[in-house]
Amino acid sequence: MAEHGSYRFYEKVLAFLRTRLLGAVMMPALIGAALAARGGAFHWLRFVLILVGLAAAELLNLLGSDYQMFRNPGKQGSQLPGNPVFSTERLPASRIPLLLAPIALIGLGVLIYFTVTVGIGVLLFLLAAGIIGALYVYSPFRYAFLYTAFIPPLISGGVYLALTGKLEGLAFAAGVPITLISLGVIVGYRVMYEREGLKRRRSRAVVLALFCLAGINVLLYVPAGIFPWIGLAAVIPLFFFTWMIGTVSVRERKDSVPATALGVMMHTSTCLIVAAALLFG
Repeated sequence: MAEHGSYRFYEKVLAFLRTRLLGAVMMPALIGAALAARGGAFHWLRFVLILVGLAAAELLNLLGSDYQMFRNPGKQGSQLPGNPVFSTERLPASRIPLLLAPIALIGLGVLIYFTVTVGIGVLLFLLAAGIIGALYVYSPFRYAFLYTAFIPPLISGGVYLALTGKLEGLAFAAGVPITLISLGVIVGYRVMYEREGLKRRRSRAVVLALFCLAGINVLLYVPAGIFPWIGLAAVIPLFFFTWMIGTVSVRERKDSVPATALGVMMHTSTCLIVAAALLFG
């Protein structure tokens, strides 16, 4: 078991990044925005509206997951820090649907605005995001939750489209290393920590391999011209946190919080560095 102090640190950081910062959607959005700004197509008001829409979509997923847990206790695995999004004293689980409706209306309003101003192609992103969100909340088949890892390219490419009105392959490609990180994090807490013995060791090898592939992806993107040379700085958090997760996952074999927190910190820091590199590189 991790020391109490360090465990509390991991718990607080993970809760903040997941359900207060909404890092799963906000961080990839910075990548798409950085690419748009680099091309001179950044608009603050539109970007704020994008963030509002993304926040609404992510809150629907997180709160929907809380409600599913309330309706079907024990169906899903143990929830991570940050869930429930609101304490049951402030928002009883039975009343979550009352909050989902106004959040959905906000998201719908943002969607209508961008559909009118950018084009009907925006709806394709809604369809894809809606399918992924449903897979996350309802988990209709084994490993359905893994599809949430494909959100980063959708967001980076979708934000670029919303700001520029153009579909750009580069904007989607820029989110691929983040997808590999997301896959590693999800496989870690939803698969590795559910297993023992040889199966756990194999899952751990897959997790670490995915993080290493993300680093290799960044290294290949630089000579390919997808990332500027300064983008090489993104390998620093990738390999540092990979080492940390490799160490923590051996020491802490029962509780997924420390390793998951480190993975989410990797996700956040890598997104920030990539966005900065694309903007200033």
